[in-house]
Amino acid sequence: MMGNCHISEDVKQIALKLWNQGWEAEDICDILDISCASLYRWQAIFEEHSSVVRPPSPLKGQGTRILTCALIQACQDLFSRESDLYLNEVIAWLALEHDIVISISTLARNLTEVGLT
Repeated sequence: MMGNCHISEDVKQIALKLWNQGWEAEDICDILDISCASLYRWQAIFEEHSSVVRPPSPLKGQGTRILTCALIQACQDLFSRESDLYLNEVIAWLALEHDIVISISTLARNLTEVGLT
């Protein structure tokens, strides 16, 4: 087995195509030097997303916003009424009023990105 390394989308597609054509999973894994666990995982991803590659997480990466435009507007309205709020108070308000759970660092980053700090 190859271990923990990147496997191209082409190889994943070929593996699933062979499997769908009736090849045995073990034969596919031996020929392509992949693990059976990977083959099963790609099949599950394909069934869920119609692609062998899982889409990127919406929570991953710099600049990702947890707060929607509507919630940003609600935060702006909140700050216009109560400008001396602490971040933990805003977090409590988001949890209670909008059912949003967010960390202090993420909230601070989101508010900074839209100029609310």
